[in-house]
Amino acid sequence: MNLLKKIFSVFSPSERKWFFAALAILILSATSSAAFAIEEDGVFVPITGGSFREGFLGQPIAINPVTSGNSVDQEISEMVFGRLSDLLAAYEVSPDGRSYSLKLKENLKWDDGQPLTSDDVIFTIKTIQNPDVRSPLLKSWQGVAAERGSELQIKLTLPLSYVFFINNVERLPIIPKHIFGNIPTENFRLSDYNLEPVGSGPYKFKDFTKRKDGFISQYHFVPNENYVGEKPYIKDFYFNFFQNLDDVYQALKLHEINGFGSATPIDFDSTQFKGLAAQKIPLSDYYAVFFNQNSNPLLKDQNVRNALISAVDKDQLIKEVLGGNGMEINAPGLTSTSSIAGDNSSFDQESAKQSINTFKTKNKNEQIIISLSVPDVDFLKNIAGILKDSWQNVGVDQVNIVTFNPSDPTDATIKSRNYEMLLFGNILENPVDIFPFWHSSQKLYPGSNLALYQNLKVDNLIETVRQTSDSSKQSNLLTQAQSMILNDQPAVFLFSLPYTYIHTKDLGGFNENFLTSPAERFENVSSWYVAQVLVVK
Repeated sequence: MNLLKKIFSVFSPSERKWFFAALAILILSATSSAAFAIEEDGVFVPITGGSFREGFLGQPIAINPVTSGNSVDQEISEMVFGRLSDLLAAYEVSPDGRSYSLKLKENLKWDDGQPLTSDDVIFTIKTIQNPDVRSPLLKSWQGVAAERGSELQIKLTLPLSYVFFINNVERLPIIPKHIFGNIPTENFRLSDYNLEPVGSGPYKFKDFTKRKDGFISQYHFVPNENYVGEKPYIKDFYFNFFQNLDDVYQALKLHEINGFGSATPIDFDSTQFKGLAAQKIPLSDYYAVFFNQNSNPLLKDQNVRNALISAVDKDQLIKEVLGGNGMEINAPGLTSTSSIAGDNSSFDQESAKQSINTFKTKNKNEQIIISLSVPDVDFLKNIAGILKDSWQNVGVDQVNIVTFNPSDPTDATIKSRNYEMLLFGNILENPVDIFPFWHSSQKLYPGSNLALYQNLKVDNLIETVRQTSDSSKQSNLLTQAQSMILNDQPAVFLFSLPYTYIHTKDLGGFNENFLTSPAERFENVSSWYVAQVLVVK
């Protein structure tokens, strides 16, 4: 220090200025070099910590994936209840494709510390198969025999070979036998464990907040230390519940919630939702108008059906109602229809008018009066309004629109096939497996053949798809089935909608891959993160 003072003492005032200027340049240069080196060699990596709040429209009723068909319950269940794919150490399939031998990982535990064994898997399957439970998973597990081999081993036997069954196995959510095993089936939905779930997924229940009027406003989940998969980064995960969409949007704008997703159209304006991003994720759904020819004899006439199909401008529907976010669908299933004979993708208003005129000429100017049933959902009602105008513009005399509540368990519209035409959506578990929606065995509830379609040749083709492991052969068989279905004109195929997820820009690790259901976005929730650090390589 004394030496520096002696050196400075011999400097003139101007020399001292130059010295300090040179020193400042040296420091800035060193800082810039260090920053450049960090930028070149540094990388941001996720770390454990932070919180995330997702908004939901609606209420949890029973967070139990085996008993509840409520979409809110199903999405939350994806985080709390581990899928069988998380728990499997290995599996084998017999040469005939009818027998599956499963082996669980060792030392599996529920989030309450109790052991998770093959008994829980067997209990889950048998609960699903119990008709009194009314499980939404029943169709996927009907006729499957489940046998216990040991605490870790299970054998599943199918009545027929089904190449896509492994998807059912991997997606199976497991519920705890030690919780539900002693509860009578009729009391399942009354159990407190439906709102305070015990699971084996990446997150576990901590607490929830309920208003005095009974409305559940928030759920709080924390990482499950017993989860066998990748441990989650986000420390506290909250679900906030809202009664209407306006409240959800307001919470997003104020950043009271960090994310919100919807399988219905969302008009996202980045100027209104500052600091937020919107992702459009392909979803395996398609919407159509299904004809119930048994309910209205007019629909049995090919001229009438042809007119109803040709009069629809799908591009108009997608632009005006969906904000351009939909994808045109021209056949059952989500595969390309460019080579399918009978593809009904073309909008031809003149052809529709001609078909109506041909029908009326043959039937002495009989009036065409038809009804269209539509769920009480805003965008679908808007679609129905455009369809009504389109059909009446080509000569249909009267179109009556009938709305129904799809979540009302007492509504018989779907169950009793109480409609003439139905505007509805199908969700495909596998893009090439259209059996649930077009096989004649599925005409009656709980089947999903909403057009009550029957064609033995089509039945044979889509049955063969389920027994063929070669993907190119599957595609060829599906194309043949699609051609026959289109030729029979049982529906107007409209569009597919993406899943829209709005979230704060600090969210990383979100899965943008194809989804078979909105709940699947939580499949990789362990990879989501909101906190990062810069690490120099």
